[in-house]
Amino acid sequence: MDRAEQMVIIGGIAADQWGLITTKQAAAHGVSGVRLMRLTEAGLLERVSRSVYLVPAAGYPTHLEIKAAWLRLAPEKPAWQREAADPDSGVISHTSACLLHELGDIPAGQVEITVPRRRVTREPDVRLPVAHLAPADITLVDGLPVTTPERTIVDLLRAHTDAGHVGGVIADADHRGLITVDTLADRVQPFTRPYGLAATADGSLLIDHLVAQAGTQLRGDDVKQVAAAAYAHGAADTVRRLTLPAVIEPIPLPPALRELDKIMTDRQADLARMLTEAMDTAFARMTAPYAGELNAAIERMGEQLRANVEAMTTPLAERLRATLLANVTTPNQILDTALRAAQERPGMETADPQTPPPPALPPAAADAPEHEEAGEADDRPN
Repeated sequence: MDRAEQMVIIGGIAADQWGLITTKQAAAHGVSGVRLMRLTEAGLLERVSRSVYLVPAAGYPTHLEIKAAWLRLAPEKPAWQREAADPDSGVISHTSACLLHELGDIPAGQVEITVPRRRVTREPDVRLPVAHLAPADITLVDGLPVTTPERTIVDLLRAHTDAGHVGGVIADADHRGLITVDTLADRVQPFTRPYGLAATADGSLLIDHLVAQAGTQLRGDDVKQVAAAAYAHGAADTVRRLTLPAVIEPIPLPPALRELDKIMTDRQADLARMLTEAMDTAFARMTAPYAGELNAAIERMGEQLRANVEAMTTPLAERLRATLLANVTTPNQILDTALRAAQERPGMETADPQTPPPPALPPAAADAPEHEEAGEADDRPN
């Protein structure tokens, strides 16, 4: 068998298991370990771990160490012939499962594979915990059997993994919709005591504690905050619409009204914060599945509230405007008042400012004192 024929055999096997092949798989098809070494020296293969080779032409797979370690558990069986419940195989779990699911940021110093019976490995970077997994706890990721996110979290708690790291895994799984928080709470309740809570504490309290340790929050908490902020924003906007400058902006405000406007403006932030806290208290975890509907209902309530308040306050604002306008004193009003008073005084007539004055009387029609005054006036030099 020449080198080309050997590579055809190797390539046919490696194509369906991420470009990898074990020495026993190759030997079963007539390619010995010596020939594998020669192909490696020729640059056609690359030894990636004990008894596992890679075809470089196929590219480097993701999570190479995990896949190589899993293949070594049953090196004679191709990946496509293995079953998840195979007693000679195993399921990727714990921190390695987090890597495959892309959950959290737990440092994975070892490849962890849960096996159904006790196994011994000479690889220092591989750990083989023993557990019997239910079919519902196993899923496939990139062709590998992996524990589900929910089972992975339970395994991490059983292994006493750091609370903050587990909380990050829970938050990521929740945001991606990979877990149901209520179902997970039932499964993690037995671990409340090791993580500093009372043995009788509810599993949901443990979840909140772990997520808080991670410095993040669950998806339901995000929705509650957004809904509360939207409601508070709507209420604050309503208050802002009711401030006096927005209603009677063209009219100078008396000192008492200016003080009232200042108080209302200063209290807007406090009112918004109070509304946010009230909404956060009112929301419960059980409302998370209906967060979208609740958010829409709250927005409708806010719009209706603004409409009702504006409908009630608009007539009041108009009356207030009319009252202020009626009481404002301007120079024109003073002049009009003086003219009306002059017209109402007996024996007084008020000339129209636009009508020219009547002509002066001739000297003969005036009495003597007036004539003398007129003559004195005529004798004055120009």
